[in-house]
Order: sequence, then C-alpha cells, then structure tokens
Amino acid sequence: MRKEPPLKYTKVPSFPKMERVLLLFENSVKSKYTFKTYLDKLNRFMKFVGASSYDELTRKENLQELLEDWIMTVKQQVSPNSVPNYFYGVRAFLEINDIELRWKKIIRLFPAKVKKTGRRPYTTKEVQKILSVAKDLRSRALVLFLASSGVRIGAIPDLKVKNMVDLPLKCKGVILYEGTVDEYWTIITPEASEALNLYLNQRKTDGEEITDNSPLFRKAYSTRDNESSRMVKSAGLRGLTCVMVRLVENSGVRLGQEKRNGRYETMMDHAFRKRFVTILKNTTEVKNSTAEKLAGHKVYQDEDNFTVELDDSYNLPTLEELFNQFKYAIPSLTIDDMARVQIKEQQIQKKVSALDEEKHKHFEEKKKWYKTIMEKAKKEGQVPDWLRSTFDELILTFE
Repeated sequence: MRKEPPLKYTKVPSFPKMERVLLLFENSVKSKYTFKTYLDKLNRFMKFVGASSYDELTRKENLQELLEDWIMTVKQQVSPNSVPNYFYGVRAFLEINDIELRWKKIIRLFPAKVKKTGRRPYTTKEVQKILSVAKDLRSRALVLFLASSGVRIGAIPDLKVKNMVDLPLKCKGVILYEGTVDEYWTIITPEASEALNLYLNQRKTDGEEITDNSPLFRKAYSTRDNESSRMVKSAGLRGLTCVMVRLVENSGVRLGQEKRNGRYETMMDHAFRKRFVTILKNTTEVKNSTAEKLAGHKVYQDEDNFTVELDDSYNLPTLEELFNQFKYAIPSLTIDDMARVQIKEQQIQKKVSALDEEKHKHFEEKKKWYKTIMEKAKKEGQVPDWLRSTFDELILTFE
C-alpha cells in the first residue's frame, strides 16, 4: 500500500519588527494619519496600565476596570471635549483583537462637552514675536511655513522636497497627504518660500545631498558630527511640537491668557491655521470655497451658517486657479512689515502700469479711428474747407 506523503502546512509568517496584534491594528485603520493619532493614545494607555508590549496588553484580565480608571484619570487632565479622542484608539485596537468590553458603560463616563476655547488666531504682531526668538533657520522656516500655508503641524513630517512646486511671484505650491483621499494643495508666500530656500541651502552647505525624496524638514543635527549630518531623518511630530512649545513660551505671546478647560485662548499650532483661513476669507478676491480648499477642509459653514460640502468629484480647481485668488492675500499673510510694504508697492505699481497700458491702447484706437474718418472724408470730398484744418490738428495731436 502506497504511503501518502505528510501534509505540508504553510508556515505562518512572523513579524519580528511588529507584534501581530499591532499589525492587525495598523491594517484596520484606513488612514495612516489616524493610525498615528490612535497609536499615541494607545501608548499612553499602555503606560498607564504598566504593559510592556501590545501583546501583553491584550492578555490583561481586568481591562474593563483599567480602561474605566484611565478614562476617569484623563478627565482630570484634558479638556472634556478631548476625552473621547483618548478612548477611540484604544477601543479600535481591542476590537480588532477580538476583545469586547462594555463600551456603553465606559462612554457614559465621558464628561459633558463644553464650549470650545482656543478659537482666536494669532495676530501678525504675535507671529512677529514668535519669529523674534526663532534663532535658527529651521525654526524660522517652520514658523513661516505654518503661518503662510495654514497646514496642520501633523502633516509636516511626511512632506518631501518633491511635494513643492514653484509658482509666480516667488510663491510655492505644496501638496499635502499626497496619494490619499485627504490630498489637497496649499500655497506659501514669497516670504515663507525664501525662508525655506535658506534652510535647504544651509543643509546643502552642511554636506547633505538634497533630492526629491529628501524630507522638507529634517531632524536637528550637529555640524560638528559629519555622521550626524549625513544620517537624514524626517523631523517627527513630537520634535516639531517641542520646537513650537519652546518658541511660543519664549516669545511670551500667551502671557496673561488663562487656561479654560485645559486650553489657552490661542492654540499653540492651530492658531496659525485659524489666522490663515481668517485672512483668506477677509480677502474680497478670495472665494470662501477657495479658502476652505486651501485649508484642506471638506465641509464648511457659509455666511448663513449652512453646512456646505465641497465636492471633490466635480469641483476640482487647478493649482493655477487657486493661486490666482491666493495672490491677493499675500500682503496680509506676510509677517515682516517691510516685506508687506514692498509687496503692496509692487501691486500698486502693477495696477498703475496696467492703467497706463489701457490708456495707451485706448489712445491708439482713437487715433486710428480719427485717421480712418479723415481719410474717408477727404477721399469722398465730404470735409468742408473750414473743417480740414481742425482735422489736421487732431491728427497731428496723435502723432
């Protein structure tokens, strides 16, 4: 009797760099940006419960009680409106790993929502104060980039040099979240473009080879250590946030502001974004929908407080169309007073030149008309002798 060969089972692949429970979690979250946010809150919960690994966390026997305790602790530390954000990431992780808790009970522990604070944008004077304590080129480029584009600071770590394109008036277009459903274009001012160029040129001088795939903002490095300057890594969100914390605190722009529900009147990073949108919407030549597009919003409230959804299927303005409106907001977005004056002078000169050109064009058309009439009248003998001298004088005026 023929002996059958033993069955061969496909070997289950191992994930040495990532625990399987975490790999499942990552693959279950559609957006990598959402995953980063969820992971941050999950790591905080792990630290709270004393778990040394994600796998160990899934094996905890009293997770219901631990999560309840954590939510009650978080309530004492953050804004009531932020508490749910600490919960959703942990819930998503546990659910994808087949751990079901009494979620409704935990949700009932959430505090009542309060009126949002941190709604005020930075003023131009406040941004000037922040810039005054930004002593290195990277910090200056970061502040001006945030102030002139309105991007979320969390989008910066993934930006590459190739995500920028040159535009007229020394502006640059920047594509955010490229290749995702959240992809959108924004624009930075000539002032921010110059600061970014200076920062990139400094990196070249320090020995870095800048390519299309180089990070737009890299981790800090020491020029004394050649190895450090060659090991190029993108600046992380935590590092960029620390830079902004230091700049905002040293500038004193929030001195005298009291915290309400854990927040200052001006949010550290988001106040740049609020300033950007406010300026665009206050610029007559910029449509509200364009302002929202440049901020990456998909819905917004119109003047009558109706919710408007921006249709990405049919309403897709080109970068050129966006720029043709954005350019009118450049003076108001510019931080340096002298640079703003120069931009306004250039705009005035451009308008004067356009008026002179229009005047000259009108003059030439009128001259041509008079000559045509005169030549026709002379040819047909319809000009009285007493009027010929007047026509001759008119023609001489146009010569």
